[in-house]
Amino acid sequence: MGYFMAHLMMLDKITDIPLYELDAMDLRAKSNRTFALAVFALALHNMSPIADYVPAKVFSQCGVDFNRWYPLPRRTLSTARFLLSHRRDRERHGRTLDNVRELFDVRCGPLNRTALVGVEPAQ
Repeated sequence: MGYFMAHLMMLDKITDIPLYELDAMDLRAKSNRTFALAVFALALHNMSPIADYVPAKVFSQCGVDFNRWYPLPRRTLSTARFLLSHRRDRERHGRTLDNVRELFDVRCGPLNRTALVGVEPAQ
């Protein structure tokens, strides 16, 4: 996610998109079984708005694209499926993360924008 967040910062869009945050360490301490699934839902949720805001070149040049293992027709189909469904799936992943917050009483929800902008200097 750091790779994509750096691109959002360079494009000056990091505070514009609806990302979710999760206190993963707190969740892992409370339910290791839920931890992996919640982190996966978080990654899928956050990749959706990032895909809307960064150029496609950012994804094609990412070095951790597991689809590169497959032939071009399969990769093209996978990309098309993601582009057609990611907005609808984003809502579902957001609801999943909201349920995690309620069930396990962890910090999980829309990202605090002030944390990204920084703290005002002391006067």
